[in-house]
Amino acid sequence: MDKPDTRRKITFYLNPESNAAERYVCDETDRLPQGERGNVWRAALLSGFALRKQDERLPHLLAAQLNESTTFEEMVLLMQAVFPEEMKAFGNRRPAAQTPAKGQGSAPPAPREDDNETLSNARAMFGGAKDK
Repeated sequence: MDKPDTRRKITFYLNPESNAAERYVCDETDRLPQGERGNVWRAALLSGFALRKQDERLPHLLAAQLNESTTFEEMVLLMQAVFPEEMKAFGNRRPAAQTPAKGQGSAPPAPREDDNETLSNARAMFGGAKDK
């Protein structure tokens, strides 16, 4: 008797015209070699569930903040709002790979108005800094 296939196929659509996060993911996906895409998507899904295990709001909040100009500091600010005590131990450390290179590239495009509203709402909900 054959063992039943317990694998799960997950299918959904991304609409790059709907918001900055989906546009960013579509652009990054297009930059990946075809053979790496499945592993990156799987890792992204699993890491989203790892974040959800800590607080079910985190994947939604981080996704709402994602765009081509999202900074590490913004992600840390959001995490500090959700986990103030735990993030004190984290401090101001920055992963070496995330250190911005000086003088590279041009300024990122400004987020669309609806993206700013989502980001502002998330920050307001968790006491983060106001948009400028």
